[in-house]
Amino acid sequence: MRDTGKREIGQGKRTERDIYAAAVDLIFERGFHGTSLRAVAATVGLQMSSLYYHFASKQDLLIEIMSRSMQDLISAVEKAVSNHRGEGPTARLQAAIRGHILFHAGRRKEAFILDNEMRALEPAGRELVMKLRDQYEQIFAEVLAEGAEQGVFRFTDTRLALLALMAMCTGVAVWYRPDGRLPLEDIAESYTDLFFHGLVTPSKLGSKRRGSQGPGPETSGTRREGVRL
Repeated sequence: MRDTGKREIGQGKRTERDIYAAAVDLIFERGFHGTSLRAVAATVGLQMSSLYYHFASKQDLLIEIMSRSMQDLISAVEKAVSNHRGEGPTARLQAAIRGHILFHAGRRKEAFILDNEMRALEPAGRELVMKLRDQYEQIFAEVLAEGAEQGVFRFTDTRLALLALMAMCTGVAVWYRPDGRLPLEDIAESYTDLFFHGLVTPSKLGSKRRGSQGPGPETSGTRREGVRL
């Protein structure tokens, strides 16, 4: 009886993973509103009653995809940053950018859903995912603030710098292809270099530059949806 119970639990977990994977593929291709639970069930080869056993609604399935992806992203970038804990803010921000890009490229369908289906969430689910997103962005905000305090980073507004960084790096999920021209590691390195050094060589910038040392307004409460600058 114990072996039977273990097999049933294992089968249930595999079925849930299959539902999750099918939903990610379909929502990525068709969008949330263009994807039906019936299509998800058909892809996995399930009856609707079996699908409802795992996910009570399409909204619950979307919340699972977005919250799980956000939690995994937080873990990946926190780990990348912690590997450079004893180093300065430059090394930790480089690690965070690299972790962000590697996640968005390696799990680009989930990342794409994260950045494009927020409005499809109902209030409770949206609040959950937004809290996770705020927690994630705070990782970058703290490193940016520390670098500004030490005179390592220069920007006029902390929130704007954070939003620019997020927008720049998140776009990888839209266009990256594993069989593309550049290896992913090279892309991550190039993005990091662009954010830190820009396009123009220092000798061509001239002596007059806008901006000041240190951060601008506080970063707390930064939210991508209905962006507030």
